[in-house]
Amino acid sequence: MDVGYLVAGAILGGFVNGLTGFGFALMASGLWLQVLAPTQMVPLLVVSMLAANLQALPRVWRMIEPHRTLPLVLGGLAGVPVGVWLLPRIPLDLFKLAVVGLILLNLGFVTALRGRVMLPKRFEKAAPLTGFIGGLFGGLNGLSGIALTIWAGLFGWSKREKRGVFQGYNLIMALLTLAFFYAKGLLDAAFFSNAVVVIPIALICAYGGVRLFERLADKNFGLIINLLMLFSALNLLASIFY
Repeated sequence: MDVGYLVAGAILGGFVNGLTGFGFALMASGLWLQVLAPTQMVPLLVVSMLAANLQALPRVWRMIEPHRTLPLVLGGLAGVPVGVWLLPRIPLDLFKLAVVGLILLNLGFVTALRGRVMLPKRFEKAAPLTGFIGGLFGGLNGLSGIALTIWAGLFGWSKREKRGVFQGYNLIMALLTLAFFYAKGLLDAAFFSNAVVVIPIALICAYGGVRLFERLADKNFGLIINLLMLFSALNLLASIFY
């Protein structure tokens, strides 16, 4: 196994997760799927996201908005077990294409539609459905943040508002998903040996991401994330054909 892929994924994933409160899987999956099967990668993504979120929590907990987060979490509670059940049943190349598709969907939304398609605030009542989709993606491929990114964009949330919801939601989804993986026996010896390598790196880089978050303007914030996600998607797409 090429440890370089694991380290690179932990660096990018940890930094972006610290910067945004989500996005670890968006960044790391494009690299980790080069050397890990989906059933090995997703539990590692989840535990790394959990560690990165916990590390950042003391600096951002005042931003958390329980009234917005709770409906999403309730939906996610139903979505996670469905995603975990689907995970071992999807072929590798199809799994990779699905991850690429989700990343490009997210990029397409934030670059082409954000600010042009705005929903009235009353539509936030549909938050449990968005939470379910996020939980399903979280259990299936660790990408619980995709649905929330698009959801927040539809209402024009600020950087601070997004962080206030993403942080709490993704933390709870990670805990729940990890519990299901444990129950299904997916946390084997290889998982723990890989976790020992990637978690310290992810924590250090997440700290750097949080510090940058505190200084970054909204416009630059979005540009950095979009470029990093595009790199991850192209890298993963190349692995399917070469």
